[in-house]
Amino acid sequence: MTTQLLSRRHFLRAAGVTVALPWLETFARTAEPAKAQRFVCVANPFGMIDDAFFPGEAGVNAKLPENLQAFESLRGGFTVFSNLDHGISGGHAATHVFLSGVRTQEAGVMPAGNITLDQFFAEANAGRTRFPVLNTSAGSNNGGSCELSWTRSGVLVPAEQKVSRVYRKLFVNESAEQAAARSERYDRQGSILDAVTAQARAMNQRLSSRDRAKLDQYLTSVREVEIAIQQEQAWVHRPRPTVDVKEPKDGTVTEQLPILFDLIALALQTDSTRVATIEVPGGFDARGVGLEPKGYHAYSHHGKDPKLMAGQRRIEKYQLDQLARFIGKLQELDLLPTTQVLFGSGMGDGSAHTNRNLPILLAGGGYKHKTHIVMPEQKERRVPLSNLYLTMVQRFGVEADRFGHSTGTVGELA
Repeated sequence: MTTQLLSRRHFLRAAGVTVALPWLETFARTAEPAKAQRFVCVANPFGMIDDAFFPGEAGVNAKLPENLQAFESLRGGFTVFSNLDHGISGGHAATHVFLSGVRTQEAGVMPAGNITLDQFFAEANAGRTRFPVLNTSAGSNNGGSCELSWTRSGVLVPAEQKVSRVYRKLFVNESAEQAAARSERYDRQGSILDAVTAQARAMNQRLSSRDRAKLDQYLTSVREVEIAIQQEQAWVHRPRPTVDVKEPKDGTVTEQLPILFDLIALALQTDSTRVATIEVPGGFDARGVGLEPKGYHAYSHHGKDPKLMAGQRRIEKYQLDQLARFIGKLQELDLLPTTQVLFGSGMGDGSAHTNRNLPILLAGGGYKHKTHIVMPEQKERRVPLSNLYLTMVQRFGVEADRFGHSTGTVGELA
């Protein structure tokens, strides 16, 4: 049977039926490109306590610290990096650069603005899956936000905060009437955008150079919306995959985070998306890990207080345990070699509000992982985090020689 016959819609027509089949692993794996690349980023807003995250020595056999014990069985499939960051400061105000390396205020002079890695990959993958990117959060960002994803035109992309909505987006089909109404709405929105674009171009000749630059930025945003509408239109009448999983109930962060990891794994497995982000929000429920009901932010401001530090370690361990379980699941599904899983934060030390030596862990992706790579610490020899991102961009299959403020790639993973 050919790949064409195994596509979902063609197979149903060929079989002479109109009911939706369940998602079938054999069909999906035969139909999808053999070398399809995937990317998942997991981030929190407050960083990590150094000695609980960074191994004390470099190399494949480095002893793992307390909060990475769950990664022991994954040794050889991940790398922790020391001394990688974007070379900026600003505490909470600088965390938004984590996936771009570019501050919003300097985006205007950068060729790609402050586009983040997930959105960059989504552009490269546009049209190949129902969702070019799936941006999610395990709950409310009250208490601190990652501000993780930014478009090329400098627009912050909100994350879906409820697992029930993520599930419905991925696996619940609209009725025929709802699909028709959505299609009509897309047509109407497209017509409005065409009219707005035409009027804006007509104004262009009468504007100063400064205003033309502003108008061009506006039109870039319009084009992004237009492209998004076109991509969504193509999938309106295509059935979503059927999975043997019930719609989950929303809850606290500690209740939603493991469910969210499972949903993202299913999204990758069914090829509903190849790019996803998960934000661990500032509204983390300390009670969920057996702590007094202080906020995640309060624990991160531990000021070296032993009790608060112990609480922060427990919050961080929970996140990393769930991440290890997710990576293990991708390994079982044989998706890990083609999935780059990035964990980190735009904050290094949440208590000191430093943005240096960010906690960075990269798993999967087919790299020759080293468990712990210590990059140069001296100021004049420091390697920007964007170099790792450029390495990931090239591994994803995108031809690029620059990402953000990169100066090259990270050869240690080759």
